[in-house]
Amino acid sequence: MKKTRNTRQRGVILDILQESCSHPTAETVYREARRVLPNISLGTVYRNLNFLRDQGAVREIRPSDGGSSRFEGAHTPHAHFHCVHCNALLDIPLPGTLGNIRFEEEEGISAVSLIDLHVIGSCSGCEGGAAT
Repeated sequence: MKKTRNTRQRGVILDILQESCSHPTAETVYREARRVLPNISLGTVYRNLNFLRDQGAVREIRPSDGGSSRFEGAHTPHAHFHCVHCNALLDIPLPGTLGNIRFEEEEGISAVSLIDLHVIGSCSGCEGGAAT
């Protein structure tokens, strides 16, 4: 396995994601990182986000509508709610029993490594908006 070094850029990006509750896009992470590292490039942010995602340090959340991916620092397991009107992305707790789901071999599943649940609808601020 290739040894990697922790760079200052990677540390800044990880700090931004661990301190944020807003699930920022790569572009938002880039704008925040430039406050600390004025010379950082958008390409560097994307490369580091992909690296951190592949290492399991951050999670990429891909919206159902094909919009920009959003990112978050590694947290306790939870699901996400996507508002179809304002694009809000909210954390929602997973039911305690979800971790106890058992799959039978005859279902064709031998192991589950991650449950990724996305709930799509209208948030309380948009509930009076037009239906999709």
